[in-house]
Amino acid sequence: MKFLFAIIFTLAIFTGANAATVKTTQTLLLGETEVKINIYENSGARITFFAPHFNERIALQTAKEFVDKNGGRLIEVESLNEKGKASRYLNFNFEEKSYSIDPNRIYTENGRNCGVQYEINAVVKNFADNLLQIIFAPDGKNLREGENFIVAVHNNTDVAAKPKEEKAADLTAHAFLKTSDTESLTHGAFEEQAEGVYLSNEEEDADNFVFLSNAKYVSHFAELGFNIVIQKSARRLQTKKCSLDDGSLSVYSALNSIQYICLEADAISGAARQKQMFEAVYAILQESKPDKSKLLANKN
Repeated sequence: MKFLFAIIFTLAIFTGANAATVKTTQTLLLGETEVKINIYENSGARITFFAPHFNERIALQTAKEFVDKNGGRLIEVESLNEKGKASRYLNFNFEEKSYSIDPNRIYTENGRNCGVQYEINAVVKNFADNLLQIIFAPDGKNLREGENFIVAVHNNTDVAAKPKEEKAADLTAHAFLKTSDTESLTHGAFEEQAEGVYLSNEEEDADNFVFLSNAKYVSHFAELGFNIVIQKSARRLQTKKCSLDDGSLSVYSALNSIQYICLEADAISGAARQKQMFEAVYAILQESKPDKSKLLANKN
C-alpha cells in the first residue's frame, strides 16, 4: 500500500532575481497522520536542498533566500509539536497509539531497525520511500536529471554554551576526531562516522562545518576556509552498527552512490557563516570560485 497523496497545492509565489519561486505542498501519510512536504522551486538553477528538521529555522530561511535569488529547489518537512510550534521530530498516530520519529533517521533498513519500534517499521519505511521519491528522481535512488549532488541544510546547538559533561555528545566538527589536545571540547563522539576531518584555521566556531559523502569537493571548501568532515565510504557503511548506519540521508546517499553535501551551522551565531556555505555551493554549479575575501568578510 502506498501512502502518498498526489494532491499538490500552489500556496505562494515569491519574486526572485531570475524567475519566481513557487511553493507547493505534497501530503504524505505517516501511519494515520498527514505530513506536509513543502517544496519551494525556482527554475534559475538545477539543485535540490533538503531540510528534514522544521525547527532549524536559520538553515530553512537561508535556503529559501538563496533559492529565491539564485534558483533551485528546497524540500521542507513540516513538523509541529503538540503546542503547534516547529519541531525536530515528526509526531504521528498509528493503530490508536502515538509515536515520534526523527525524519533524518529513517532512510535505511538498518537505521530504522536501530531507532524505530518494530510495530511501526513498515509505515515509517513507506513514508521514507515516498519522501525519497520527492527528494530524488521518481525511483528514489538517483539524482534528478541535471543535478550533481543533494544538499542537506541543518543548524546545531551552540557547544560553547553547554555544560562540559554535555559537550561530548554535541555535533561539531571536532566531535568527528579521534583525539585532541584541546581541553575546551570533548572529542570523538562521532569519530566512527568520519573517514577524515579537515579543521580550518579560518573557522572560529566548531559548530560550523561542511559534511561530505566523499572527498570530491574537499579542496573546494577547504580553500574557502571551512571545516570539513568526510563520511566513511559506502563499503564501510554496509554494517549493522547503529553508530555507522544511522538511517540518515547522508548514509542512504552514499549507499546509492549519490553525491551528498551537508551545511551545518550554529543556530545562534552561524547565520552569516551558513550564507557563505550556500555561496560556495552555488559556486560549484557555476564552475567558478567565489571571491574568498567576500565570503570571509562577515564571518561573525
